[in-house]
Amino acid sequence: MHAVDHVFVFCRTDAPEQRRLVDLGLCIGVRREHRGQGTANVCFGFADAYLELLWLADDAAARDRHVKPLGLHERARWRETAASPFGVCVRPTPAGAPPPFAAWPYAPAWLPPDLRIDMACNSGVLGEPLLFAIDRPFVPFGVPHRAADRRLREVVLTVPDLAPMSSLREVAVPGLRFVDGPAHALELVFDGARGDRLDLGPDLPVVLRL
Repeated sequence: MHAVDHVFVFCRTDAPEQRRLVDLGLCIGVRREHRGQGTANVCFGFADAYLELLWLADDAAARDRHVKPLGLHERARWRETAASPFGVCVRPTPAGAPPPFAAWPYAPAWLPPDLRIDMACNSGVLGEPLLFAIDRPFVPFGVPHRAADRRLREVVLTVPDLAPMSSLREVAVPGLRFVDGPAHALELVFDGARGDRLDLGPDLPVVLRL
């Protein structure tokens, strides 16, 4: 079995969109630069998963031959390229289980040597979310905010013109769904949702239901 570990969305440089989340009562838990990969982030943690706002910090690094298969350069410019701005990371439960999709090994310089990333073989399909697995336990950020104790129940990713034979249709992870629709979109639904709908549009096509 696998569970969703985190979901990312490409935002603008330095994530000005983070202010919307902070104003809505969430708190930043982690900031990180992925040296050698060309990206940086701010992350908002929940009880068992987190949301990552990701941006391109080093265009040359993102075009390196080891990183280029991820399509980060194009995904960061999703408004112009129509690439998917999203990525989903899953983790095995228990540890050591193989990823629930065909994958290739990705070993970026910023990753600790005791961890590995299994990148789904659809990484070159830019119109689909980037899908990957990382073999590690989830550790909550420990930053209190209005939804820090909420568990992620469902992740719904809308993919325009999702091909009938897309490998995403075969991914079996509880609470993770890929659906066809008119535009890229992400919906995060949390346990105990009381009807609060946090819509980050039009800046980001992301909705949180808390």
